[in-house]
Amino acid sequence: MAFLPIGIDDMAFYVPKLYLDIRALAEKRNIPYEKLSQGLGLHKMAICDTHEDAATMAAEAVAELIERNNLDPRRIGRIYLGTESALDMAKPTGTYAVEMLAQRFAARYGADCFRHCDVLDMTFACIGATDALQNTLDWLATDRDNIGIVVASDIAKYELHSTGEYTQGAGAVAMLVRWNPRLLAVRRLFGVAMESVHDFYKPRREKFSETPVFDGQFSNLCYQNRMNEALDDFRRRAVSSKVFRDDQFQALSERWARMIFHLPYAFHAKRMFVERFVQEKKEIGKWPLEMEKYGFEEPKPEQFSERKLFEKAYAGFLKNVSESATYRRFVSQKLEKAQRASQETGNLYTASIFLALMSTLESDFEENGNLTGKKLGFVAYGSGSKAKVFEAVVQKEWREVARHFKVFEKLKNRRAIDYDQYELLHTGQQRGPVFAEEGRWGLERVGQEGVTLGARYYAAF
Repeated sequence: MAFLPIGIDDMAFYVPKLYLDIRALAEKRNIPYEKLSQGLGLHKMAICDTHEDAATMAAEAVAELIERNNLDPRRIGRIYLGTESALDMAKPTGTYAVEMLAQRFAARYGADCFRHCDVLDMTFACIGATDALQNTLDWLATDRDNIGIVVASDIAKYELHSTGEYTQGAGAVAMLVRWNPRLLAVRRLFGVAMESVHDFYKPRREKFSETPVFDGQFSNLCYQNRMNEALDDFRRRAVSSKVFRDDQFQALSERWARMIFHLPYAFHAKRMFVERFVQEKKEIGKWPLEMEKYGFEEPKPEQFSERKLFEKAYAGFLKNVSESATYRRFVSQKLEKAQRASQETGNLYTASIFLALMSTLESDFEENGNLTGKKLGFVAYGSGSKAKVFEAVVQKEWREVARHFKVFEKLKNRRAIDYDQYELLHTGQQRGPVFAEEGRWGLERVGQEGVTLGARYYAAF
């Protein structure tokens, strides 16, 4: 497959104006703050106001993208939304977002400026927007005039007092996808791994619930297994397609200058990748040297009378690896910049991996990093379960694009709420917005009867 000059030209990020400091939640739940801040990397949790939802956030992110690029909506061939926070079981959430966009740009481009834009929702837990990106890349390849937007928008919400509560978050990322991109050229070669499991899901129930049924430990295992399988599949496909030879890049992480993961919490990638790191070191013949350097050895199952004893010893071994100077250096070079924004937002589900990308690029821009021509590796995951691995090459104009992201500026310009306010919002008892920012979209009303029962109506404040 030819490596065509198609990919991500620009990106825009929207985050709600409200947040809860993780310290406030930790105090209420009697959880040591350090366990969340130092163990998981959690600092703040982005919270949607009463008038915000997946549609308003998607519309805000796409509008910023259109405005910044002076893009005529009539040129946009598609807007594909990845979300697991859908507002209707038939009508795509993306249609609500585009309805708001049409209102915004009607005076400039006409009321029908999005009339011929294809709109679609794609859902597979947290990987839906990655699926939308892959699909849009294939569509782009059919015609050089095609221009598309992929948007990820989600609200990660869990039951009060649950083990998922402190990972909550909300936000949206929109991507302008086209030929000759200024930011990233994305190779249309995806490693894939899928297995039907019940690690996290939102079943149809008699009483509707926004929160999932989930098993956190099992989901971590599924993430790790699908990740490894997708990495292996990517390498197999790359060798088969002659991207590189079979004797090259036994350790894929050495091919990539940065690695961008789906982050359910900020430190997830560095915790999930330890075992793969050991495996890759073994494959390139470096691991025995690493063991000698740090004075610890990998336990073997045959050394133990019980499986549980081996698993405990092996977990201790991986902890030692994670604390070694070699692994810490790997994290610092390839993973850490992606964590920074996630620490301030919590989980964004489909948007998480793309916020990690923006966090990395903006941080490298601010620190004068030299990424031009470098390869980035992506590891996407969606519960249920599926992983995809792909790569992109940073383009020469990336700095000019990344300088306009303003991710960390947006994160600084938010309003803290206290725990009581958070609980009112979480339980739906808050009456009216906490903070309605002028010019932003919000849910105005929901139809209550007849043929408009449940229909959602939006307006700008």
